[in-house]
Amino acid sequence: MPLNKIVLIIMCSIISRAIYAQPTNSNISNGLLFDGEPYLAMNPINNQNLVTAWMGLKFSNGLFRIAIKTRASFNGGNTWSTANTLPHFGNAYGSADVSMAFDQNGFLYLAYIDYKQNPDSGGIYVARSNDGGLNWDTPSKAFDMYDIANKRPIDRPWLVIDKSATANAGTLYVTTKPAPWIAPPNRPYYKVSADSGHTWSSIGFIDGAGYLTGNAIAAPMAAPVTTANGKFCAIYPSYVAAQNVLPSYYLAKSNNQGQSFNYNLVYATIPAAVDTNLKNAYLLIAHPNDANKLFFALPTYQNGDADIIAINSLDEGQTWNSPVRVNDDAISNGKAQDMVWAAYNQLGSIATVWRDRRNDNTNGFWNVGYDFYYALSDDNGQTFSANQKMSSQFIPFDSIIAENGNDFLSAVYSGDTLYTVWGDTRSGSLNIWFAKTIASTNTTFDVTILNENNDLFKVFPNPAEHQININFNDNVAVSAIDIFNLQGQKVISLFTSKTQNTIDISVLKRGVYIVKAGAQVNKLLVK
Repeated sequence: MPLNKIVLIIMCSIISRAIYAQPTNSNISNGLLFDGEPYLAMNPINNQNLVTAWMGLKFSNGLFRIAIKTRASFNGGNTWSTANTLPHFGNAYGSADVSMAFDQNGFLYLAYIDYKQNPDSGGIYVARSNDGGLNWDTPSKAFDMYDIANKRPIDRPWLVIDKSATANAGTLYVTTKPAPWIAPPNRPYYKVSADSGHTWSSIGFIDGAGYLTGNAIAAPMAAPVTTANGKFCAIYPSYVAAQNVLPSYYLAKSNNQGQSFNYNLVYATIPAAVDTNLKNAYLLIAHPNDANKLFFALPTYQNGDADIIAINSLDEGQTWNSPVRVNDDAISNGKAQDMVWAAYNQLGSIATVWRDRRNDNTNGFWNVGYDFYYALSDDNGQTFSANQKMSSQFIPFDSIIAENGNDFLSAVYSGDTLYTVWGDTRSGSLNIWFAKTIASTNTTFDVTILNENNDLFKVFPNPAEHQININFNDNVAVSAIDIFNLQGQKVISLFTSKTQNTIDISVLKRGVYIVKAGAQVNKLLVK
């Protein structure tokens, strides 16, 4: 057989295996009991820098408490740092509901709840990282439990940052809603910071006269974004018959850092029976470069079971197109989809991801296993590709998914690569799983087993000026050492067989660098 034909057969075989290979997922939390509601962020000036954060059960000071944990990656999710834990701010406090956002300069912010109930104490805190999520400064308080008497406005904080080229660039916004134990009437809240989250405006309301949430909605979550032309937007639910005879979603939009809002109707529909065991949250995203384009995704029950629908706007949210069904299983088949997320890439294509029960023989929620799927859109959500499965196995039902703390998954989309984190119970406990997927071909990457120990090597002195020492533990004989700047550029690289190494860093400018060896990364400060 001719050599070129043999090569062609081998290449076709490799391509075929890549395209039809079983998806690969990696356990990014490795918890023993409960890890939930992850959030994923990508550095806009270095798309190899990913940070994930989640709620993880931790035993400390004689108590099991939820804490916020984070990991960072500097090679597109192939390897991850050891886990950091954000602090608690009171005796017996627990944490919840993390969200993150990078600003236009690669500075990372994280918002989370830290509180206890009875007596109600705590608030929402914001931490900052200047090294791509490896370390965090001391968080500052953004919201207090008593900012509005009797309403406890600290639930589900969403953090967004203005990355436009306008005067609003760098402005932080956090939206919240009342705590789950607060009965309606309730409203969606927000605060604004213009100094990197160190101080915040007084608390305000997202809804307004003629566009009120009303007295019937217990948890009116606002889904916020910032747009390419410097506007702050949020979608929230409403049911006031005098405003609209149907339950509705409204868009609030501000061009003056939340000092005033304009409103538009997004979606109104005849009420349908809702399974409250499902995760029925919704999401708004904004095109990174075109302020006219917005995309709203949510589960609805108009076909008798939960489907994911998408609604898009091409005129800055003034008008919205008719809903489009995203999941492509048979209509009204009793198979529920929920826990939706979506992300734009740099070119404006959209990836929508969700939890899906189409592969179980049983309908409904209880005792029904699930997978995770995605679909792509190149026309701002007017049409979608065939659905693709990205979970590597069918996950049997576990009653823990009916509990709080598993309401969201998260994803970012860069070029043709979709990065997704979610919670599932395949390991017998709720853990956070990560998938790195070439979206157009549905191929996934193996991810290095996460390093739980920070003792592979030590870097000292740190900070350093002229040279550093890197000492490996006795179990490591050979390793490559790479040093990267925060733009992801490799500035020093060497191969060593010694456990004790001295490296000249006099060529490096002052600043923060990442030292990587094997699956471990450490921060280096050059002074």
